[in-house]
Amino acid sequence: MTRYLLLFLLVLINSCSYPKLNRDELVYDNDFEKSVLTEINGGSISDYNNTKVLGNYNNDGFTLHLSDIGDHDYVYVSFDLYIHGSWDGNFNGFDKETHGFEDQPDIWGMELRPDMDRYQSLDFQRFETTFSNSPCWPNYCLRQSYPNTFPFENNPKVGSTKVNLKENCIAEGWNNQKTTLYKIEKGFDHSGNALILRFYDKLFQPNAVDNFGNSIEKCDESWSLDNLKIRVISYD
Repeated sequence: MTRYLLLFLLVLINSCSYPKLNRDELVYDNDFEKSVLTEINGGSISDYNNTKVLGNYNNDGFTLHLSDIGDHDYVYVSFDLYIHGSWDGNFNGFDKETHGFEDQPDIWGMELRPDMDRYQSLDFQRFETTFSNSPCWPNYCLRQSYPNTFPFENNPKVGSTKVNLKENCIAEGWNNQKTTLYKIEKGFDHSGNALILRFYDKLFQPNAVDNFGNSIEKCDESWSLDNLKIRVISYD
């Protein structure tokens, strides 16, 4: 009986057809060292940690437009993300009764739309998460969602590649926080001959003012992006 069962399984396995990879192509690769922004709307180049990066952004972002990328089934996105300053993750520690406004998360996200012809269709895929550069005390911790989506809770800096990199900027009379680096890779179902990919943030900073009353949003919280690569993959 066992021998017949094994024979049946071998026949079943041999008769199964598996998808065959017929395309795995890098269609976009930019380290921004040459300040090339031809496919990017909202692009801004700055110097950080001895390299050129895209950013830095605060309640802002950029959009990558690619065309003529050919038939494919999936898009694979990878990049380096620098989280500058005092990001607070899922909760900022404010409450309406004491401070007069509702607490809000520090969101970072990207959204992928199918192609330029369907840009208005709302048929997109989105990854939204939070980051926290705050320390964890025994009884108090401003947790983040990454590497999961919001509102999942992880400890600050989970999934990071490097921590305690230099500050993005120094503001006198302000608690200047170090930078955390994340190497992020995400895949999406996608088809069509064009791609629109938006990177953005929604930062909550009701107290981003220095001792002199100056607004310092970017010194408080911001982000930069480097080494952006897009691959397209298809199967038979």
